[in-house]
Amino acid sequence: MKRTTIAAAVLAAALGLAGCGSATDSGSGAAAKSSSPAAVKSGDTVDGAALAKRMTDAMVAAGSGSMAMDFGGQGKASGSFVMKDSSMEQQMTMELQGEKLEVVSIGGVIYMKGLPGSEKPWVKIDPKADDPVSKMFAGLGGQDNDPRQFAKALQGTRAKVVGTAGDTTEYEVTIDPTKLLGGTGGSTAAPSVAPVTAHYTLDKQDRPTLMTTQVQGQTLKITFSDWGKKSTITAPPADQVGTFKLPTG
Repeated sequence: MKRTTIAAAVLAAALGLAGCGSATDSGSGAAAKSSSPAAVKSGDTVDGAALAKRMTDAMVAAGSGSMAMDFGGQGKASGSFVMKDSSMEQQMTMELQGEKLEVVSIGGVIYMKGLPGSEKPWVKIDPKADDPVSKMFAGLGGQDNDPRQFAKALQGTRAKVVGTAGDTTEYEVTIDPTKLLGGTGGSTAAPSVAPVTAHYTLDKQDRPTLMTTQVQGQTLKITFSDWGKKSTITAPPADQVGTFKLPTG
């Protein structure tokens, strides 16, 4: 499986879910007083950080949900997520370039099943570890679950209202992916790309229903549903978790 495909999947998840978690401090300050959806119309602009806070607050209030990802012909993924202890936990099944991966993110640690070269079914990706896989995905298990990262990434930006229909409002905003993926460039899983333009469609409660963007020539799309539906995220059994070994020879 090409690393660029995994990178696109990682970026799609970050763009769609970086706002999940506790919204006690978004870092947006007075910007949080921006216009509500009912007060905006096509062509208006709102503060980007305030928009991020509104969406974060709504997702936390819902508590859980489902998502389906489309990686523009490279693959698809689906799964569920819950907010717990001021962070986001999720489990997903991905099919990328004909290969199947399972991903569980819980307690600041990511577990992946289906990586070639793993000695056991699951591989543990710990942001504090120094094994090859953990280094490759450094940052994805830690601060990306901090909702302040999303608001921080949008500080100083303006989000444009590009459409309204019924109870939904679509916003367009430019995001620097490195700010969502740790901001330090330490994760080799993060695509090396310029800022991207993302479109978020929010319902009347400010919960996202759709996110789309273009990355490296691919259209990435996340559809959200089942807001508030009960879901349980569990880590794989310890005896099924091993380490990743790089191919030799």
